[in-house]
Amino acid sequence: MKMLLNFASLLLLTTSLVSSSTIQEKRWDDCGTCNPISGQNFCDISTSCINTGSKYHCACRAGYKASPNNNDVKKQFRLEMPNYEFLVFVPVKTPCNLLCDNPFGGPGTLCSEVQEHNECTV
Repeated sequence: MKMLLNFASLLLLTTSLVSSSTIQEKRWDDCGTCNPISGQNFCDISTSCINTGSKYHCACRAGYKASPNNNDVKKQFRLEMPNYEFLVFVPVKTPCNLLCDNPFGGPGTLCSEVQEHNECTV
């Protein structure tokens, strides 16, 4: 009986931890925003949580994007912001493993096929 109670307690604790983690994760999901604090950053390992001014966003490595669908701003987007226009931003937990059409281009042409999303606060 004691073993059954210990198992039930462990199951309840695990369920509550998963639920609170999911709630906290959704809080940082808008426009690819992320939490820069270590252990609370849900950006994919192929991305970085970077500061774009007043917000932090999950950004792909230069020359990479997340999807071949360049017009779906819910999967990936660029920001119209000096020095960041060549980066592709994504929601948390989104991998960026697809090369852009021009992965070696300069700031004006690098990943320019990905749509800009001006609805996001930088």
